[in-house]
Amino acid sequence: MLVGGAMVVALGLAVVGWFEPRGQIFFPRCWLNEHTGLLCPGCGSTRALHALLHGDVASAWKLNPLAVLSVPGVTWLAVRHVRGVLTGRWWPNPFSRGWMILALMAVLMVFGVARNFG
Repeated sequence: MLVGGAMVVALGLAVVGWFEPRGQIFFPRCWLNEHTGLLCPGCGSTRALHALLHGDVASAWKLNPLAVLSVPGVTWLAVRHVRGVLTGRWWPNPFSRGWMILALMAVLMVFGVARNFG
């Protein structure tokens, strides 16, 4: 299962790194942006990841700074999970606490409002 998950992640990163997301039909489009012109908190994340995979941090930051800031945290959670699987020592899920989910939702809402009206 761990190998399969790693292969899916590697394949996804390869696709995002290989293909320029803008103009490709197989990358998802934002419903909110298409219908209102507003940017959701995730708008530009795929293009930002593409830029990061090509070493262009400045472009990634312009596309979606929250996505750039989330990469270290997501990587840490993934490594922690893999280490737990390999060693059999599980750490508590940080999102099992209600306040963590509320804090994440608050960050997403504030970022979404700030990027459209800030």
